[in-house]
Amino acid sequence: MQQQTRHDQQAAPIDSFALTEHARLRMSQRGIRRDDLADVLRLGRCRHTRGARFYFVGRKEVRRYARQGLDIRRLENLQVLLSPKSDDVITVYRNPELPRN
Repeated sequence: MQQQTRHDQQAAPIDSFALTEHARLRMSQRGIRRDDLADVLRLGRCRHTRGARFYFVGRKEVRRYARQGLDIRRLENLQVLLSPKSDDVITVYRNPELPRN
């Protein structure tokens, strides 16, 4: 299984992403705000795995942005799954067992 992780500072353009009905439902059920989704896409890492794209905020990002004076602890373990063929957000969830890379 090949994985690629983007660690650069380029922000993912939130305007280009569309929410599926499933993503809207799950965000509502899980109490995840659209602002949180936008922040994960802007500040998180992107991993390409199993043909999909995952954006996530882990401990590394929380520590890195804390050194810059930005508190993003509310985003820790938040993961966004995007369609491999479009910029549709498929689902959003908290995953306490994020990859260790």
